[in-house]
Amino acid sequence: MLSSPAVRPTCPRCLRPTDFCACAGLRPVGSRTRVVILQHPREAGLAICSAWLTRIALENAEIHRGFDFGRNPRIAALAAEPGTALLFPGEGAAPIASRAADPPPVLIVVDATWPQATKVLRANPAIAALPRLALSPCRPSGYGDLRREPADGHLPTIEAVAEALGTLEDDPARFAPMVEAFRMTVARQLACARGPRRSPRHRPGARALAGGGS
Repeated sequence: MLSSPAVRPTCPRCLRPTDFCACAGLRPVGSRTRVVILQHPREAGLAICSAWLTRIALENAEIHRGFDFGRNPRIAALAAEPGTALLFPGEGAAPIASRAADPPPVLIVVDATWPQATKVLRANPAIAALPRLALSPCRPSGYGDLRREPADGHLPTIEAVAEALGTLEDDPARFAPMVEAFRMTVARQLACARGPRRSPRHRPGARALAGGGS
């Protein structure tokens, strides 16, 4: 009779295995802008869920998982709030620094691969129509060899949010610990993947744990 594999102890806050807990570097930081993360369902099961780490790193943040948010009254209210912006690169996007003097009260961020994010916006025209803000990253993605970005200038959710808030509030150092905690987590994951204790790309049960569903 085959026995089921042992379940590794998991931190209830960061949802990482306790040996790889990231909480020490993720002390909640305040921000004037509320960060609202719309997470594609497929992203929730990744071993390192950048969106969830972002959520616990910020006091003024929330995460909603789904694809079509048209019937979500909370998202509708946030999208309708005057000044709300969408953090998304591409044609028509203004530099994030252009809103430093007048930071958006709400910044909506799509947590997904590039193809997934494009589909999410097509399915949610009210969100797609929001004024767009774009970053000009000064260093490459912290995922390194763990996950490839579609092009230069694309960042994991936690790094993109940290850079955006640092620019909007003219205080990059306040949000830098988020990035360092994430990069340390990636380094540990890579070391484990390359060593005798190979770690899976996805977290068992993660889809049921990362809260805030749409």
